[in-house]
Amino acid sequence: MSYTVAKGNQRVDPDQVAEAGKIPEGVVDLRSDTVTRPTAEMRRAMAEAEVGDDVYGEDPTVNRLERRAAEIFGKEAALFVPTGCMGNLIGIKVWTHHGNEVICEERAHVNLYELASMSAIAGCMPRVARGEDGVLTWKQIEAVIRPKIYYDSQSALVCLENTNNMAGGTVYTTAQVDDICDHAHAAGLKVHLDGARIFNAATALGDNVAHMTRKVDSAMFCLSKGLGAPVGSMVVGTKAFIEKGRVYRKMFGGGMRQAGVIAAAGVSGATARRSGECQATGGGHCGNPGADD
Repeated sequence: MSYTVAKGNQRVDPDQVAEAGKIPEGVVDLRSDTVTRPTAEMRRAMAEAEVGDDVYGEDPTVNRLERRAAEIFGKEAALFVPTGCMGNLIGIKVWTHHGNEVICEERAHVNLYELASMSAIAGCMPRVARGEDGVLTWKQIEAVIRPKIYYDSQSALVCLENTNNMAGGTVYTTAQVDDICDHAHAAGLKVHLDGARIFNAATALGDNVAHMTRKVDSAMFCLSKGLGAPVGSMVVGTKAFIEKGRVYRKMFGGGMRQAGVIAAAGVSGATARRSGECQATGGGHCGNPGADD
């Protein structure tokens, strides 16, 4: 059995890899920031995590992580999900109906590297625009909004990506995001942010994520990239949005049981970030462009 991965279209055969992921001493792996490893402190936190059944809402470590994520982003609530792809799909599913269109930059992760899930599962079509260095303006978005004609598919959602992975990690300024959100809301559209590497953008801008995402309707960010957590992403938004999102997480196969074992890595990373010990969480590493969710 073998399969192709995005990094240089290389073939991978797990049966032929004696020590999967083993990097020779002295070699730095720059394929992606997803290859970061849990620290000893993070592994210890995972081993000692207090757990419960998260599908019943009874895992205290997951609940703690969700509260902390909502606090950091200044949102009402948050949801722990296994992957960034699932987090983005939840955002798309909540804000759209079958037959709607999702406006995104043509190199966006939701368009290129999420297996057309917005179409296959959410029933939507991508409506792409080309932005300079992957960054869209409202003028470019406005140009692809469908007119209000009953026999046309209707635009429902704008999906932004900050940083834009396939454009080399380019950053939307907070003013650009605010301007897009103001116009989108006036046009009756929602805005979801694929913020897989939003903390990198925050460091580049000298801003904080609560301010940067204050006008978006929902956002996703990854714990499993520069942070060093082995798995997991977060979705943030209003309580009503997260209530619907929890339903779709279960529908998509993301209902986890004693998930505190992995959520503890995210809690550990957030604690390290507060104390300044984890540079990567704050964007010390921008990651290498590539499909990696």
